[in-house]
Amino acid sequence: MPHELRADLLDLDEATSRLVRTADALTDAETAAPSLLPGWSRGHVLTHIARNADGMVRLVDWALTGEPTPMYPSLEARERDIEAGAGRRAAELAADVRDSAARLRAALDRLAEQEPAYDRLVLFGAARPGAEADSPARTLPYARTREVEIHHVDLGLASYTEHDWPSEFVERTLLWVHGRSGPVDVVGEPAEVLAWRLGRTTGPSLSRLDGSPPGDAPPW
Repeated sequence: MPHELRADLLDLDEATSRLVRTADALTDAETAAPSLLPGWSRGHVLTHIARNADGMVRLVDWALTGEPTPMYPSLEARERDIEAGAGRRAAELAADVRDSAARLRAALDRLAEQEPAYDRLVLFGAARPGAEADSPARTLPYARTREVEIHHVDLGLASYTEHDWPSEFVERTLLWVHGRSGPVDVVGEPAEVLAWRLGRTTGPSLSRLDGSPPGDAPPW
């Protein structure tokens, strides 16, 4: 197993453990409360995280077999699954997050044992006409870590904010976002810059290089 893949799996394990601890501690009232994502409760966010894990298992299968297996049949199917699961009790939501994460981790272990599959291209997101596979399977662990870390903050809990992201995750993900949409002239605390770039919050440390407010972040 390449060192980079091993390191990404360890980072994923740590991020997942933090999220599971948070989910296990939530009450029914807390999971029904609004998240930081417009129109979504915390139950929506937790269900999305779980279904994302199942979708990534399908991408591992794609990488291992060479048979295209989309994460989701369609955007509509993805949204239906999230809505169907969002209203469950807190214990059910936490178990779903934990069990789906375990299924994905087992699938990634299988991927780690099959070096020829590392660089097979897969397609993130829902199946869509004309879309072509463009992401090497070896990027799956870090992609899942992004999902876990970002949506952990989206739960809107004081116990886990952007300031709790590991510094290595912040640095790496800032570079990833810059690579997608280009650098910006906004400076401040790195975690707050990343949260702003992801369209989440505008932290108090942020400003443009000329001292003006950062405004809206560009699409990423």
